[in-house]
Amino acid sequence: MTRHSTAPPNAFVNFSTNGLVFQLSREDQNRLQQICQPLELAEGDQLCPPKASSPAKVYFLTGACVILWVNDPDQARLAVGLIGTEGAVGLGAALGQQASHLQFEVQTAGQAWCADSQELQGLLQAHPTILWAVARYLWLMTHDIANMAATIEGDNIATRLAAWLVLCAQRTQAAKLQLTHDQLARMMGVRRVSVTLAAMAFKEQGLLDYKRGVINILNMEGLVQQARAHAPACMPS
Repeated sequence: MTRHSTAPPNAFVNFSTNGLVFQLSREDQNRLQQICQPLELAEGDQLCPPKASSPAKVYFLTGACVILWVNDPDQARLAVGLIGTEGAVGLGAALGQQASHLQFEVQTAGQAWCADSQELQGLLQAHPTILWAVARYLWLMTHDIANMAATIEGDNIATRLAAWLVLCAQRTQAAKLQLTHDQLARMMGVRRVSVTLAAMAFKEQGLLDYKRGVINILNMEGLVQQARAHAPACMPS
């Protein structure tokens, strides 16, 4: 259930700090902001539920970080993507599309701007330059998901853990991550002990440090190399 709360715009960082919004002209930014309202997203919030009774919403993230889960009735759910200040959640609804097997959960609490999907749809139809920016973002998001899917296919836990930590750092724009081993294990669909063993190895190599649900990345370049060390040949570089 979503528990976000609204707040006055002046309590938030600038609207254009969102990467998708930043690509727009000043005029298009103003048009978009007119149909948005600022809010705070709490950790654990479920965004864009497929069977929601209220109209679908679109969230332009300016501080929060949202994890993308795939729900399979025959298997445990699996994380396949992470969305941060570079993009938005729920754009499919504004394009008349909605996937029942996808779930968006707030991993890191923070700020966002929310728009009604129908209002955004009208804006996209009236202003192709905004539609073009959305299409470009969705293509890049698809690329990122494919990249992560290629990593998931590999059996090397250390490679998968490194890839997730690098992605989390990129999306939150921080080297200090509020993540527990339990959270990472659920995201990766593996046992907690597997994550702990891989994290211990990274700690011994001086790549990171961790305690009490906080992971500090000490050597980002080294962690990136680990993320590519045993990646499948099909994984984009």
